[in-house]
Amino acid sequence: ILFSLILRGVALEFRGLSSGESWKKNWDRALFAGSFIPSLLFGVAFGNIFQGLPMDVNGYHGSLLSLLNPYGLLTGLFFVLLFIVHGSLWISIKTEADLAGRASRLAGSAWFVLLVIAVSFLVFTAFATNLYTNYLDNFILFLFPILAVLSLLGIKLFLTLNRNLAAFYASCVTIVMVTFTGVVGLFPNLIPSSIDPNYSLTIYNSSSSVYTLKIMTVVALIFVPIVIVYQIWSYRVFRSRLSPDASGEEGHY
Repeated sequence: ILFSLILRGVALEFRGLSSGESWKKNWDRALFAGSFIPSLLFGVAFGNIFQGLPMDVNGYHGSLLSLLNPYGLLTGLFFVLLFIVHGSLWISIKTEADLAGRASRLAGSAWFVLLVIAVSFLVFTAFATNLYTNYLDNFILFLFPILAVLSLLGIKLFLTLNRNLAAFYASCVTIVMVTFTGVVGLFPNLIPSSIDPNYSLTIYNSSSSVYTLKIMTVVALIFVPIVIVYQIWSYRVFRSRLSPDASGEEGHY
């Protein structure tokens, strides 16, 4: 994942250093790999966490290849499609003319694939994990997956109405609700053990000391608002749509 993220940053920087078509295509491939691989592997990681890892007091007993199991790969594809739709919607509201139209059409096409993968993921989760246990014990928690499904359907509705900004916000809600669905299903586990639940890492046996938590709370109260303000400021600075005339030379993104 780290190598792919580094490759992505290098590709963004180096693509525009030459006008040669071969040069650009090679860096486009590198950019694709640097974006696709982390998205897939992040999903694979969460998929394996959801179903539990083979670990005990002596540590992890699996291999890297064992993580690429069917459920892990399905979760990885779910993440990839979710990010494709989200990214396409972002491009559609930040660009003009032909590029915005292409991005909007891509979001619409990818949405159908995402829907199939999402349904498969929800069904597979019932058989491969214990993620629904907390929901069956407290039905009010089903609010999170229900909102995730409704917001996912809302993406397509708003795309059909040509309201891409609303579709983007619906995509944001989908990602947030999917995150909450996974976290609520795992609670109180952080990393469940597939060997024995007693070996699981939980919020209770893995938390830092009270003193450390107090320090981090103070740090978070100081720096999180700064980060939020910076993000709001940067969004306002770059809030205008990107047009072909404003994008500069052809080699720039």
